[in-house]
Amino acid sequence: MRNQPLYILTEDLNFFYIIKSELDKYKIYFQILNLDSKIPDIPSIILTTSNEFKKRGNKNRVNFLVYSKNNDFGKYFLHVIAAVRIGYKKYYSTLTFSIDPGKKLGLMVFLDDYYLDSYCCFEKSDFFAIIHKYITIFEEENPTLMKLNFKLGRGVLDITYDLVKQIYIMFQNRKYLRVCLIDEFKSSQFKLPKNTIGKKFTKDEISALILAFRFGIDVRFDNYDDIFNQLRMKKIFIKKTKTEQSKNHDEPLLSLDEVVEKVLSGKLTLSNAIEIINANNA
Repeated sequence: MRNQPLYILTEDLNFFYIIKSELDKYKIYFQILNLDSKIPDIPSIILTTSNEFKKRGNKNRVNFLVYSKNNDFGKYFLHVIAAVRIGYKKYYSTLTFSIDPGKKLGLMVFLDDYYLDSYCCFEKSDFFAIIHKYITIFEEENPTLMKLNFKLGRGVLDITYDLVKQIYIMFQNRKYLRVCLIDEFKSSQFKLPKNTIGKKFTKDEISALILAFRFGIDVRFDNYDDIFNQLRMKKIFIKKTKTEQSKNHDEPLLSLDEVVEKVLSGKLTLSNAIEIINANNA
């Protein structure tokens, strides 16, 4: 269940300080519970420490995210972000990475079809470290491997080719892996509306978001070399996607600005956004 109230329950001042600082940075609203407060009898998320969980945990309808001093805080906080933006789940099933390749790499991360976070990577090594971190953290103790989707802009073919090659080196034996090449037509021209979710996005991140809305060409481990050769020789083309306005039966649905705002604020899934954006491009 998404959009559950978020609470902090702790007397550990160090934990309170670091978790509050991170939540404030992400502009995530929370409430504070005292140890003698009644645990809410509604579906909710409570951030607490292992010592305090032993005293107050195991309440019905409440999801506790428990931090131990032996845990890596960055890993713990990633689960907090996931619980807030996607909804608390014991296991998640799908990670989608949308990439705008270039001297800097824009990266948008979606978890179970909802926006999770974004990055501007100055080195390819940074990009691969980030995706490896996300996959490792969300697959930990997960009984099944997650589905991995990669959507890459193909504006500079040599850069995109190298990324695809490295992806297949890392994941060539993976069962649920999809790699898709996307046309970058006008993806860098979109300007993000102000006050979207409080975070400042680079133009590379926004380009990666626009690419996530588009269809493209799927490639596999056994054919990506051939497809890139055909693209270089212009024997195949990737369909351009118009994203200025979506309509259905001549009635406007949502502007691109509205779609972007709703995706970044968690009001719209990536799949719904793709359907809206491409309504006129079937």
